[in-house]
Amino acid sequence: MSSNNLQFGEYIEFTIKKRFGIITLNRVHRSNAFDIKQFENLKKAVEFCQNDEKIRGLILTNNGSSFSTGVDLGAIDGSNHDAVKYLEGTAATICKLLYNGKPAICAVNGRAMGEGVVFSICCDYRIASRDSFFQMPEIYSGIFTGTGCLVLFSRIIGIPWTKRMCMFAEKIDSQKALEIGLIDQIVNGKEDLIKDALDKAKFLFTKNQSVLNAIKLCSNHLADKSYQKALEIEQYGSAWYEYKEKEKYLEDFRLKFE
Repeated sequence: MSSNNLQFGEYIEFTIKKRFGIITLNRVHRSNAFDIKQFENLKKAVEFCQNDEKIRGLILTNNGSSFSTGVDLGAIDGSNHDAVKYLEGTAATICKLLYNGKPAICAVNGRAMGEGVVFSICCDYRIASRDSFFQMPEIYSGIFTGTGCLVLFSRIIGIPWTKRMCMFAEKIDSQKALEIGLIDQIVNGKEDLIKDALDKAKFLFTKNQSVLNAIKLCSNHLADKSYQKALEIEQYGSAWYEYKEKEKYLEDFRLKFE
Protein backbone atom coordinates (compact mmCIF):
# COMPACT_ATOMS: atom_id res chain seq x y z
CA MET A 1 0.00 0.00 0.00
CA SER A 2 1.20 3.51 -0.67
CA SER A 3 0.01 7.07 -0.61
CA ASN A 4 0.70 10.02 -2.86
CA ASN A 5 3.62 11.84 -1.24
CA LEU A 6 2.15 15.20 -2.26
CA GLN A 7 -0.72 14.56 0.13
CA PHE A 8 1.67 15.46 2.93
CA GLY A 9 3.79 18.02 1.14
CA GLU A 10 6.99 17.99 -0.79
CA TYR A 11 9.24 16.99 2.11
CA ILE A 12 7.43 14.03 3.66
CA GLU A 13 7.46 10.56 2.13
CA PHE A 14 4.65 8.23 3.13
CA THR A 15 4.09 4.50 2.63
CA ILE A 16 2.22 1.75 4.47
CA LYS A 17 3.88 -1.55 5.42
CA LYS A 18 2.90 -4.14 8.02
CA ARG A 19 -0.27 -2.05 8.43
CA PHE A 20 1.90 0.75 9.84
CA GLY A 21 2.12 4.17 8.25
CA ILE A 22 5.79 5.03 7.59
CA ILE A 23 6.37 8.79 7.78
CA THR A 24 9.81 9.74 6.46
CA LEU A 25 11.08 13.27 6.98
CA ASN A 26 12.72 14.32 3.71
CA ARG A 27 13.63 18.01 4.02
CA VAL A 28 17.23 16.90 3.70
CA HIS A 29 18.57 20.19 2.30
CA ARG A 30 17.69 21.79 5.66
CA SER A 31 18.73 18.82 7.81
CA ASN A 32 15.03 17.98 8.25
CA ALA A 33 14.48 21.16 10.25
CA PHE A 34 10.86 22.21 10.64
CA ASP A 35 9.33 25.32 9.20
CA ILE A 36 5.62 25.99 9.74
CA LYS A 37 4.58 24.14 6.56
CA GLN A 38 6.59 21.04 7.53
CA PHE A 39 4.95 21.05 10.97
CA GLU A 40 1.53 21.28 9.30
CA ASN A 41 2.30 18.45 6.89
CA LEU A 42 3.67 16.20 9.62
CA LYS A 43 0.51 16.84 11.64
CA LYS A 44 -1.60 15.82 8.61
CA ALA A 45 0.40 12.63 8.14
CA VAL A 46 0.10 11.64 11.80
CA GLU A 47 -3.63 12.44 11.79
CA PHE A 48 -4.07 10.29 8.67
CA CYS A 49 -2.50 7.34 10.47
CA GLN A 50 -4.70 7.90 13.53
CA ASN A 51 -7.92 8.17 11.51
CA ASP A 52 -7.45 5.38 8.95
CA GLU A 53 -8.94 2.19 10.38
CA LYS A 54 -6.66 0.02 8.24
CA ILE A 55 -3.55 1.51 9.84
CA ARG A 56 -2.60 0.12 13.24
CA GLY A 57 0.34 2.34 14.09
CA LEU A 58 3.10 4.49 12.64
CA ILE A 59 6.86 4.64 12.18
CA LEU A 60 8.51 8.07 12.18
CA THR A 61 11.94 8.16 10.51
CA ASN A 62 14.12 10.24 8.21
CA ASN A 63 16.15 10.42 5.04
CA GLY A 64 19.62 11.95 5.19
CA SER A 65 22.08 12.21 8.06
CA SER A 66 19.78 14.18 10.40
CA PHE A 67 16.56 12.95 11.92
CA SER A 68 15.78 16.61 12.53
CA THR A 69 17.71 19.60 13.79
CA GLY A 70 14.53 21.08 15.26
CA VAL A 71 12.85 24.32 14.30
CA ASP A 72 14.26 26.04 11.21
CA LEU A 73 15.03 29.40 12.80
CA GLY A 74 15.97 30.84 9.42
CA ALA A 75 12.44 30.27 8.14
CA ILE A 76 10.59 31.77 11.11
CA ASP A 77 10.39 35.38 12.25
CA GLY A 78 10.82 35.17 16.01
CA SER A 79 9.37 38.67 16.44
CA ASN A 80 6.06 37.49 14.95
CA HIS A 81 4.55 36.20 18.17
CA ASP A 82 1.35 34.97 16.53
CA ALA A 83 3.36 32.84 14.09
CA VAL A 84 5.53 31.47 16.91
CA LYS A 85 2.46 30.67 18.99
CA TYR A 86 0.86 28.89 16.03
CA LEU A 87 4.06 26.90 15.43
CA GLU A 88 4.26 25.86 19.08
CA GLY A 89 0.60 24.89 19.10
CA THR A 90 1.02 22.75 15.98
CA ALA A 91 4.08 21.01 17.45
CA ALA A 92 2.20 20.39 20.71
CA THR A 93 -0.68 18.81 18.76
CA ILE A 94 1.76 16.44 17.01
CA CYS A 95 3.16 15.46 20.41
CA LYS A 96 -0.33 14.79 21.75
CA LEU A 97 -1.27 12.68 18.71
CA LEU A 98 1.86 10.57 19.07
CA TYR A 99 1.59 10.23 22.84
CA ASN A 100 -2.12 9.39 23.02
CA GLY A 101 -2.66 7.76 19.63
CA LYS A 102 -1.92 4.41 18.04
CA PRO A 103 1.40 2.65 18.73
CA ALA A 104 4.29 4.73 17.42
CA ILE A 105 7.87 3.68 16.68
CA CYS A 106 10.61 6.24 16.08
CA ALA A 107 13.65 5.28 13.99
CA VAL A 108 16.37 7.92 14.33
CA ASN A 109 19.27 8.12 11.88
CA GLY A 110 21.83 10.81 12.71
CA ARG A 111 21.31 14.10 14.54
CA ALA A 112 18.17 14.60 16.61
CA MET A 113 17.87 18.10 18.05
CA GLY A 114 15.10 20.21 19.54
CA GLU A 115 11.68 19.13 18.28
CA GLY A 116 13.34 16.10 16.70
CA VAL A 117 14.11 14.80 20.20
CA VAL A 118 10.67 15.82 21.49
CA PHE A 119 8.77 13.95 18.76
CA SER A 120 10.91 10.87 19.30
CA ILE A 121 10.25 10.76 23.04
CA CYS A 122 6.50 10.92 22.40
CA CYS A 123 6.75 7.57 20.60
CA ASP A 124 6.45 4.19 22.32
CA TYR A 125 9.66 2.59 21.07
CA ARG A 126 12.75 4.45 19.93
CA ILE A 127 15.54 2.96 17.82
CA ALA A 128 18.66 4.90 16.82
CA SER A 129 21.64 4.22 14.58
CA ARG A 130 24.92 3.94 16.43
CA ASP A 131 26.30 7.29 15.24
CA SER A 132 23.20 9.26 16.24
CA PHE A 133 23.23 11.95 18.91
CA PHE A 134 20.58 13.92 20.79
CA GLN A 135 20.63 17.54 21.94
CA MET A 136 18.26 20.27 23.10
CA PRO A 137 20.07 23.48 22.04
CA GLU A 138 17.20 25.95 22.59
CA ILE A 139 18.85 27.57 25.64
CA TYR A 140 21.51 29.05 23.34
CA SER A 141 18.79 31.09 21.62
CA GLY A 142 16.87 31.91 24.80
CA ILE A 143 13.98 29.65 23.76
CA PHE A 144 11.85 27.84 26.32
CA THR A 145 11.66 24.11 25.60
CA GLY A 146 7.87 23.80 25.64
CA THR A 147 5.25 21.73 23.73
CA GLY A 148 5.13 19.24 26.62
CA CYS A 149 8.83 18.49 26.37
CA LEU A 150 9.70 19.09 30.03
CA VAL A 151 6.76 17.00 31.25
CA LEU A 152 7.76 14.00 29.16
CA PHE A 153 11.51 14.35 29.70
CA SER A 154 11.15 14.45 33.49
CA ARG A 155 8.88 11.39 33.39
CA ILE A 156 10.98 9.32 31.01
CA ILE A 157 14.62 10.26 31.67
CA GLY A 158 14.17 11.85 35.12
CA ILE A 159 14.69 15.34 36.49
CA PRO A 160 18.54 15.40 36.54
CA TRP A 161 18.88 14.42 32.87
CA THR A 162 16.06 16.76 31.90
CA LYS A 163 18.08 19.62 33.40
CA ARG A 164 21.32 18.46 31.80
CA MET A 165 19.70 18.34 28.36
CA CYS A 166 17.42 21.39 28.53
CA MET A 167 19.36 23.74 30.86
CA PHE A 168 22.90 22.82 29.82
CA ALA A 169 22.23 21.65 26.23
CA GLU A 170 24.27 18.51 26.89
CA LYS A 171 24.82 16.45 23.75
CA ILE A 172 24.14 12.73 24.27
CA ASP A 173 25.39 9.95 22.03
CA SER A 174 23.30 6.89 21.29
CA GLN A 175 24.95 4.75 23.97
CA LYS A 176 24.24 7.29 26.72
CA ALA A 177 20.72 7.78 25.33
CA LEU A 178 20.16 4.04 25.72
CA GLU A 179 21.49 4.05 29.28
CA ILE A 180 19.16 6.84 30.44
CA GLY A 181 16.06 5.57 28.64
CA LEU A 182 15.90 8.22 25.93
CA ILE A 183 16.00 5.38 23.36
CA ASP A 184 15.30 1.66 23.60
CA GLN A 185 17.66 0.13 21.04
CA ILE A 186 20.81 0.84 19.00
CA VAL A 187 21.45 -0.56 15.52
CA ASN A 188 24.47 -0.25 13.27
CA GLY A 189 22.99 1.68 10.36
CA LYS A 190 20.01 2.83 8.31
CA GLU A 191 19.26 -0.58 6.81
CA ASP A 192 19.10 -2.26 10.23
CA LEU A 193 17.12 0.70 11.56
CA ILE A 194 14.21 0.24 9.17
CA LYS A 195 14.34 -3.57 9.37
CA ASP A 196 14.11 -3.55 13.16
CA ALA A 197 11.38 -0.91 13.16
CA LEU A 198 9.33 -3.03 10.76
CA ASP A 199 9.95 -6.12 12.91
CA LYS A 200 8.47 -4.25 15.88
CA ALA A 201 5.54 -3.13 13.71
CA LYS A 202 4.96 -6.71 12.56
CA PHE A 203 4.79 -7.85 16.17
CA LEU A 204 2.34 -5.10 17.13
CA PHE A 205 -0.07 -5.30 14.21
CA THR A 206 -0.85 -8.97 14.91
CA LYS A 207 -1.92 -8.28 18.50
CA ASN A 208 -5.27 -7.23 19.98
CA GLN A 209 -5.44 -3.54 19.14
CA SER A 210 -7.84 -2.59 21.93
CA VAL A 211 -5.53 -4.16 24.49
CA LEU A 212 -2.40 -2.56 22.99
CA ASN A 213 -3.89 0.92 22.93
CA ALA A 214 -5.31 0.59 26.43
CA ILE A 215 -1.90 -0.52 27.77
CA LYS A 216 -0.26 2.46 26.04
CA LEU A 217 -2.71 4.96 27.53
CA CYS A 218 -2.41 3.53 31.02
CA SER A 219 1.38 3.35 30.85
CA ASN A 220 1.64 6.97 29.71
CA HIS A 221 -0.84 8.53 32.13
CA LEU A 222 -1.32 6.64 35.39
CA ALA A 223 1.97 7.50 37.11
CA ASP A 224 0.75 10.90 38.31
CA LYS A 225 -2.64 9.63 39.54
CA SER A 226 -3.55 8.48 43.04
CA TYR A 227 -3.63 4.72 43.43
CA GLN A 228 -7.42 4.62 43.63
CA LYS A 229 -7.92 6.85 40.59
CA ALA A 230 -5.30 4.95 38.59
CA LEU A 231 -6.91 1.64 39.52
CA GLU A 232 -10.33 2.85 38.37
CA ILE A 233 -8.90 3.88 35.00
CA GLU A 234 -6.94 0.63 34.66
CA GLN A 235 -10.09 -1.35 35.35
CA TYR A 236 -11.85 0.54 32.57
CA GLY A 237 -8.96 -0.38 30.28
CA SER A 238 -9.16 -4.05 31.22
CA ALA A 239 -12.89 -4.15 30.45
CA TRP A 240 -12.42 -3.48 26.72
CA TYR A 241 -14.18 -6.73 25.79
CA GLU A 242 -17.48 -5.43 27.19
CA TYR A 243 -17.75 -2.87 24.41
CA LYS A 244 -19.07 -3.84 20.98
CA GLU A 245 -17.71 -0.74 19.22
CA LYS A 246 -13.98 -0.95 19.89
CA GLU A 247 -13.11 2.33 18.15
CA LYS A 248 -15.72 4.14 20.26
CA TYR A 249 -14.31 2.47 23.37
CA LEU A 250 -10.79 3.73 22.59
CA GLU A 251 -12.07 7.20 21.75
CA ASP A 252 -13.87 7.39 25.10
CA PHE A 253 -10.82 5.99 26.90
CA ARG A 254 -8.57 8.67 25.41
CA LEU A 255 -10.97 11.35 26.59
CA LYS A 256 -10.24 10.31 30.17
CA PHE A 257 -6.76 11.75 29.71
CA GLU A 258 -7.70 15.03 28.04
